[in-house]
Amino acid sequence: MKVLKQSPSLKAKFKQNINRKVSSQREEASQAWGGGFLGMIGAGVFEFKQIRNQVKGSLGENLIALLLMTFPDNWVLFKNALIPATAGSLTEIDLLLIGNRGIFLIEVKTWKGSLAGNQDNWKRREGSQWVPVSNSPTSQSLYHQQMFQRWIFSEIPSLPTDCITAPVVFPIAKWVGAKNCSVPVLTSMTDLISMIWKSPEYLTDEQVFRISKHIQEYELSPVSKPQPQPQPETKPKPKPKPRNSQPETETEPEPKPKPKPKPKPKPKPRLKKDM
Repeated sequence: MKVLKQSPSLKAKFKQNINRKVSSQREEASQAWGGGFLGMIGAGVFEFKQIRNQVKGSLGENLIALLLMTFPDNWVLFKNALIPATAGSLTEIDLLLIGNRGIFLIEVKTWKGSLAGNQDNWKRREGSQWVPVSNSPTSQSLYHQQMFQRWIFSEIPSLPTDCITAPVVFPIAKWVGAKNCSVPVLTSMTDLISMIWKSPEYLTDEQVFRISKHIQEYELSPVSKPQPQPQPETKPKPKPKPRNSQPETETEPEPKPKPKPKPKPKPKPRLKKDM
């Protein structure tokens, strides 16, 4: 088994996004407690839960990764692999395993107690009640599968269409009941290893190498800043002509010419009568 890592710059970019998200959630927790001194307590409780969940998650992931180390040398493992998602963002996969029997996007949930899932809707038992789970683990794993499939097939179109599996593993849960979920749901590390070895052989060693290389060398494309559009050239307005300082004198309108009198008609001469 080979364990590969992605670039530190890619990890740093993802961590920046996570820190912004956590900072926003911490502020929401503080406001929910009323701000001020109580808000500081609420933010502290939020921080404690974050650290506890990270420690529990890391322990579960490392334990499964340790068991996967027994796989042959032509298998490749990435821990906390980052793959492209929508709108230029990244999404994280707990364990990404690649070998002749396919690509496995493993989501590890170190949840305790009793859990029930039906058609990707999950509930967990708290006392005598079943409380809905806001973030469905199977929907999350299905999203990982869709994003990875869209990306890797654009890079290597010749891959088999059904070579990707995205199981969810609950290694320490007391009881798990799952029906009609979009991805496999497993309750132990033994079940995970058994599922992997029962899968048919999809990939050659060359394909395993190419897939691993694409994941290892993946980098986010730099975001291009929009260039300002050129403004049309404007011609300078002509300066107004200076007005005459002397006021213009008003002129009286010329009188209209009087019409000429019509000439009187001349009287006709009278004819003398013959005597």
